[in-house]
Amino acid sequence: MRWWKSLRQAYPNRSAIALGIAALVVCLVVGGLVIGASAAAIHATSTPEFCVSCHELRDNALAEFKGTIHDKNRTGVSVGCPDCHLPKEFVPMMIRKVEAAREVWGHWTGVIDTKEKYEKERYRMAVREWKRMKANGGQECKNCHSFESMDAEKQSETARDRHAKAKAAGALCIDCHFGIAHDEPDGPGPAELKD
Repeated sequence: MRWWKSLRQAYPNRSAIALGIAALVVCLVVGGLVIGASAAAIHATSTPEFCVSCHELRDNALAEFKGTIHDKNRTGVSVGCPDCHLPKEFVPMMIRKVEAAREVWGHWTGVIDTKEKYEKERYRMAVREWKRMKANGGQECKNCHSFESMDAEKQSETARDRHAKAKAAGALCIDCHFGIAHDEPDGPGPAELKD
C-alpha cells in the first residue's frame, strides 16, 4: 500500500475514488499492452516463416518437405510447420514453445548447423517428435484427419485393410505414416519405440 500513500501525497487535492479509478485505468492499459504484446509474439512465432527463418530448418527440414503430399496434393491443401509441430490448445502450445527454446539454443550453439550434423541428429530429433505426438494421441494429425472421415472407396484394398486394423488396434497415424513429410531416419520407427 506504499504506492497508494505515495499517490495520495502526490495528488492531495484528488479524491480517493478519482485516484482509484485513475490507477485502475493505468493498470488496465498496461495489462492490455502486455497481453497484446504477448499475443503478437505468440502469433509471430507460430508461423511457417518463423519456423524456417534459421538456415538449419530451411535447408534441411523444409527442403525435404517441399513436394511431399502435405506440401502439394490434388486437393490444394497445404500445411505448414505449426500445423504438425505446434498444438492448437493454449497450454500444450505454450509448453511446446518452451521446449522449442532447446531448438533455438541448438541454432545458437551450432548443434545442427551443417548437413552432416543435421543428419547425425536426425534420428534423435525424430524420436523426440514421435514421442510428443504419441503422448498427445496424434492430435495434430487428427486436426485434419480421422478414420471416420476417410473415404474407404477411394483407398486401395491394402490401405482399407490396414486402416481398419489400425483403427481397431488404436494405432496412431504416426505409427505408420512417419516418413510422409520428412525423410525417414535410420532406426526403429514410432511403433517400435519404448515409452
